[in-house]
Order: sequence, then structure tokens, then C-alpha cells
Amino acid sequence: MVKLGKLTKVCVAIIALMIVFTSVQVEVRAQGELDPVVVLYDARHAPQFAAADEEDGLKLMLDMVNASTRYILKVHQGYPINETVLEDVDVLIVASPDSSSEFESEEVSAIKEMMTNGSSLLVLGDPAISQNSTYWNEQQFQDLGDNIALNRVLDSLNVTGVRFSINETSNDRYWQDTMFDYELALNETYPWVLRMDTNNWDTEHPIFRDINELLLMTATLKPLDAIGVLATGSESSFAQYRRGPNTFANFSFPNMSLAEFEEQPLAYSAINGTFPPWLSAFQYGNSRVIMSGSTIMFSGRTLDLPESDSRNEQQWFYSADNSRLFMNMLDWLSEGFVDPPSAIEPLIMISTGIFLVGVAYYVLKKIR
Repeated sequence: MVKLGKLTKVCVAIIALMIVFTSVQVEVRAQGELDPVVVLYDARHAPQFAAADEEDGLKLMLDMVNASTRYILKVHQGYPINETVLEDVDVLIVASPDSSSEFESEEVSAIKEMMTNGSSLLVLGDPAISQNSTYWNEQQFQDLGDNIALNRVLDSLNVTGVRFSINETSNDRYWQDTMFDYELALNETYPWVLRMDTNNWDTEHPIFRDINELLLMTATLKPLDAIGVLATGSESSFAQYRRGPNTFANFSFPNMSLAEFEEQPLAYSAINGTFPPWLSAFQYGNSRVIMSGSTIMFSGRTLDLPESDSRNEQQWFYSADNSRLFMNMLDWLSEGFVDPPSAIEPLIMISTGIFLVGVAYYVLKKIR
């Protein structure tokens, strides 16, 4: 009787101790020791948006990435990209490189090896602008959207399912297109600065988690049924190419039919009612790839709107859910790279222990 009483007290003490242990908060490896995801921004190929420029470049966005405990942001410039540079890189960002600074074959080989090893690629292009744009007076923006360097990298990587829409308007020059939409435009005289909502993307995909509104200027992707398309324009959207250095083709209405597009794919310009795509995300071998027609929407640049519009001092980075979209893209590209230890197994063990002690106590009580 006395022994059983002591045993009862011991069982109660054990259960109490287990409960106390489950309530104690300790640091686990996921909080303190796991290596963060390494993100590399390619600054070698004369990108339109400098990594260190807060007003016109991507500094605000890249600082936000670096401030996250999940990521370490590195910027590469100077010598060509090689396997050593990409050795520990989890996500490579190639954003709006200039056509005068194309990737060398050795660089493409290093990127291909990186992707074979399971690291991801974020490719950001841009729309073309004309002299109608408020950006036109700045030389650095006059060749915005010259995405031929990106298409050639994709060709070299054998990524054949989706391209930036390039239009050949002469024998030696390529001009990018720009999406227009008078119904989605912030300002009807600037139909390329667009406000989009959940009707324009796949709300079920993790990239668009908690994304309710975006402001963007964007090039389009082709073909119209490109793989992994997650975001498009609307029925009223279309795209126009730069007819020359100063002007777009007639942007008040489409200039091509689908049949003409089939015959002349390099002259592609999206047609009303075709929902032209601007963001695609897909698995490519062991790697994940995201392609977007807009780098500028993540920059510190102010919106391309006339001085008469009070919103012309608003920065793209702070607009709508733009910065959140960028972080969501990185999250998807690096999904599974960091697997924090689960608390489920320890809790199951503790619960099982409490259960077994309770059963033993019940059996002993019955025997008594």
C-alpha cells in the first residue's frame, strides 16, 4: 500500500515534469544554425538597374532581401561568372542586362551546371519605352527593354518553352514590346503604367500568396500559351513593339492578327482578347525558373506618369504589393532549400510517454 502510494507520487511527478519541459522555449537549429539561402545578383552585364542605386536601381529591393534572416544577398561584378562564383549560390538573379554585354559561353556553362545541381534562376526583363515616356530624357533608360541578351541566354540553356517577345524591325537591331491597356492604366495618356489585381494571375500559386494588387510596366512573353504562365493582361490588353528609337507602332489598337503572328513570330505583338502573358514559373530539370517582363516594378524609380499626376513621385518598390511579390518569388525558387526541424516528433514522444505512464498507473490501480 505504501509502495503503491509512493509510485503514484512518482508518476504524478514524472507527468508534471514532462508538462514543464513542453512549455520551455529553446532555440532550435532552424533558428540559429541553418545556413541561409544564398542569392546572387548579376551586376556584371550592365544591368539597367544598379544594385547600389536607391532612387533608380534595385537597392531598396535587394536590401530587403538581405535584411531577411532567410537570405544572404551577394552582388557579382567584374570578372566573368564561373563555377566557383556560383558554387554556393541557391538563386541567381539576372535582371535586364544590356544587349552590349552578353553572356560568354563559359558563363552560360557555369549557369547550366548550377541549375543541374538544383539551384534556381530568376530572369527579369523590361518593356521598351519611347520619347512619350517621362524616362526618355535620361540616356540610361532609352534602351530599356532590349531583352535580346536574355533570350540568347535562354537559347544557350535550352530553355525553349518561353521567350521575351522580341520584334525585329531592322537587320541589326531588336526592339522589345510593351503591354498596353487603357482599362487598367493608371493614367489614360500613359497606357503602359498598369494596375492589376487578382483577375490577372493564378491566386492558387504560392508566388501570388497575399498579393492583391500590383503596379507594373511590363514586356510580354511568348508564345501566348507559354509554359508555366501565372500572370497575364486582360481582354483589353495588347502589346506594341518599338517601331524605331523614338516611337511605338500605333498603340491605339492592335496591329497584327494571330495568323500574321504565326507567319512572322519575330514581329509578335499581342492582340486584344488574347491575355498576353508577363510572368511564367516552371520546373526545369532539377531547377526552378521564373521569368517576368518587368524589372522596373521592383526598383526605386518613380512611376512613369506626367507631372500633372500626383502619383508621379511614388516609387515602384513601395507600390501596391510589388515588394511582397519579389519575396514570394524568392521563397518559391528556394522552396525546400532550408528544412527546419519539426517539433512534431518531440511532442509525439512526450505525449506517448505521458500516455504510457498513465496506462501503467491505471493498471497498478486495478491490480491493487
